[in-house]
Amino acid sequence: MRALQQLIVVLVAVLLGLVLPGRASAEPYLMVRAGAKCSDCHTNLTGGGKRTAFAHIHSKDILHDLDLLPIPPGVRAFDGTITSFLSIGGDLRVRNTTVFQDNPGPNGKVPANQAFRSPVKSNDLKVVEALGYGQVDLWPDILMFYIDEDVTSGANTREAFSLIRGFLPWDTYIKAGRLFPTYGLRVQDDQAYIRSRTGFTFQNPDEGGEIGFAPGPFFVASSITNGVAGDTDVEATINGYGMFEDIPVVRNILAGASFARLSNKLNEGCVYAGSNLWHITYLGEVDFINDRTLATAGKNSRNQLAAYAEVDWLFFDWLNIRGQFDYVQVSNDRNQVRYSIGAEPFISRFLQPRIVYRINNGPTNDPALNATELWVELHMFL
Repeated sequence: MRALQQLIVVLVAVLLGLVLPGRASAEPYLMVRAGAKCSDCHTNLTGGGKRTAFAHIHSKDILHDLDLLPIPPGVRAFDGTITSFLSIGGDLRVRNTTVFQDNPGPNGKVPANQAFRSPVKSNDLKVVEALGYGQVDLWPDILMFYIDEDVTSGANTREAFSLIRGFLPWDTYIKAGRLFPTYGLRVQDDQAYIRSRTGFTFQNPDEGGEIGFAPGPFFVASSITNGVAGDTDVEATINGYGMFEDIPVVRNILAGASFARLSNKLNEGCVYAGSNLWHITYLGEVDFINDRTLATAGKNSRNQLAAYAEVDWLFFDWLNIRGQFDYVQVSNDRNQVRYSIGAEPFISRFLQPRIVYRINNGPTNDPALNATELWVELHMFL
C-alpha cells in the first residue's frame, strides 16, 4: 500500500509540474511518444546502441530538440556515415552526483521515507558512460557486422554480432555473437530494479544467438545464450510487443510481455505497457521473479517482484519532465522503493543536459539504502 501511495505522489507531482526546472538512447518513452519500434531507431533491433538512418533523419520529430546549435548554411551535420558500407555512433555521459545520507542514530538506524537528507556524504564528477558503435554492411539490408565497445574504464566489448535478414517473410532476422538477451523494456537506467534485480542490464551481455520477426505492428524475438559460465545449462528468453498507432484519444499504445529461463531454479517474467495522453507519455513494467537458487536460500533476501513506472511530460514542446518510480519486493521485509524527478531538454540533436533528484528508501538499518541523490549530467550522442 505504501508503494502505491508513493507512486500516486510521483504521478501527481509530475502532472502538476511541481518539479525542478532520467537518457536519449534506448529510451522507451521516445518509442511510445513517436509510435515507433525499437528496430526503427536502433541498429540493434531489440533496442539500444547505434542509431539508424531513420533516427537521424527524424531526430527533430523524435527528440523535439531546441536546435540551439544550428548548422550553418551549406554545412551538413555528421550522421555517422563514413561510407555507404561503414557507419559509426557513440554516447558520452558525464555526471556529477551529490549523495545526501543521514548518520545512524543510537539504534543504528536512520529515519525512513525522507524526501531530503542534510549531510553530504559524497560529491563526484565522473564519466559514467563512453561508448562507441560500429556497423559494417557487408551486404546492405541483408548481412551486417555490428560492434558496441565500452571504453568508460578500459576497453570492454558489450556486443559483437553478425545479423542476417531479408531472406524470410515478416522481416525475420537472425543474429549470433555477443549480445544483450532480449527481455522487457530496454530502459537505459541500469539501476532500475526491473533491470538490476532481473540481471538484464547493459553490463551483462552473453554469447549466443537470437531470432526475431516484426510483422506489422508486432515484434517478437527469442534469444538463447550461455548463461552461467562453466555449467551445462543455457539461458533462454522471449520478448514480444505490439506498437499500435493512431488510437483515438491516446494516440499510441505499447503492450508487451517477456519470459526468461535463467536456470532450472531461476525463472523471470514480466508484462509492460505504455501510452500517451495529450503531451504526457506514461509506461510501466512489472517483473515476477521465481528464485530458488542456493545463493539466496540462506540469506532471506530473495527478490520476488520488481516494478517500474515512468511519466514523461513534453513541456513547451522541447523540455521533457520526468517522474520515475521503482519498487522491489524482497523477502524478510527488505523491500526497497525509489522515486526520481527531473528535467532533460534536448539542446540539439547531439546534446542533452539533465538534472535529476532521486529519493531512495529501504530498510532503516542500512543508511546507504536511504540516501537521496542529485544528478547533473551532460549527454553527447551520435
